[in-house]
Amino acid sequence: MSAELCVAILGLLGLTGYLGIFTALHVLPTGYSPVHHAVSDYAVGRYGSLFRLGLLVSSLGVVFLAIGLTLDPGAPPLAVSQLVFLFLVPAMRLGMALFPTDLEGEKLTRTGRLHYLFAIAAFAFTYAAISGMTSRLESVSPWESAHGLLSVLLWIALVSLVLLVVTLLPRLRTVFGLFERVFLVSTNLWFITVGICLAVKAT
Repeated sequence: MSAELCVAILGLLGLTGYLGIFTALHVLPTGYSPVHHAVSDYAVGRYGSLFRLGLLVSSLGVVFLAIGLTLDPGAPPLAVSQLVFLFLVPAMRLGMALFPTDLEGEKLTRTGRLHYLFAIAAFAFTYAAISGMTSRLESVSPWESAHGLLSVLLWIALVSLVLLVVTLLPRLRTVFGLFERVFLVSTNLWFITVGICLAVKAT
């Protein structure tokens, strides 16, 4: 097995593992609403360890994906800045895990502020990475065959990110969690699609 294929498989295991944990958190009796509560709220409560495990496997998945896209320079022709953005995503998620959020209605603490900063950075770096890579991958095999799907997922991520920011307003805060989840799922599916293409390319 080549190094490229090994890295692609490890990345896919982390990314699909995260989707499994993400789904489990929405099935288990956490007491949180998928529409009203932020995903980070799962870190506070009896399932906090499961949430942190999800962040860990997701971060490892993104790291391996970034390594896989870096191993073969020029194919795909990705800009250094886009790869840097991708490598920064796991670092920001680590910060989110180390500094838990404050629940809605509670007094904002220093730890909570740091969590929000890391979360904002993680979202920004994620979108910056996938928005730049989508256009560059459209003419590169085997990503060209999945370009339509990647473009749709990118647009879903953009719209959900805009709505996520809009719902930070107090009057719209009650639906913040919904659009945050749409952003997280769409971007994770984007990563998985790229990972599958990376595995195909390595075989």
